[in-house]
Amino acid sequence: MGGMLATRFALMFPEITEKLVLVNSIGLEDWKLKVPYKSIDWWYERELNKTYDDIKAYQKSSYYDGNWKPEYGPWVNLLAGWTLNSDYPRIAWNAALTYDMIFTQPVVYEFEKIEVPALLIIGTRDRTALGKSLVSDEVRKTMGLYDQLGEQTHRKIPDSRLVELDDIGHLPHIESFDRFIQPLLDFLK
Repeated sequence: MGGMLATRFALMFPEITEKLVLVNSIGLEDWKLKVPYKSIDWWYERELNKTYDDIKAYQKSSYYDGNWKPEYGPWVNLLAGWTLNSDYPRIAWNAALTYDMIFTQPVVYEFEKIEVPALLIIGTRDRTALGKSLVSDEVRKTMGLYDQLGEQTHRKIPDSRLVELDDIGHLPHIESFDRFIQPLLDFLK
């Protein structure tokens, strides 16, 4: 969701944005074209019912495309820990509002308006797409294909550079920090 917010910021405030970095950003496709609309209340109830196992299963299938390693566990613990917090209903509500933003305010149609240099770091094994559980298997197979979305987005953003990291999922900085950091540092120089 950070990539969508960063894109929106760059579009709204180009005069104070020097560069844009998108790392396996969601929002490279418009999911509302494929996923039936769900209300904020629906997302909220779903979020309230999340468990450690749900979070791990989602990360394993989407972020890591089934290639789970024990060292990814702390990232599940972080999110699962929120569910134990006494303020979790507020956290869940914020998540529901964010899901609504993702589905109702896509940025994919505005990439060509980005006025600053942009770097896309894409782990090509990523299969993250919100709402996959709400669609048929046939539709699900067309969602979150970052091995294609990276190049499509690169062609849309005028001054962009694409770095594809083969055999890496949604979190390149977790899976392969060494491969992730150098292109980022080069771009920021």
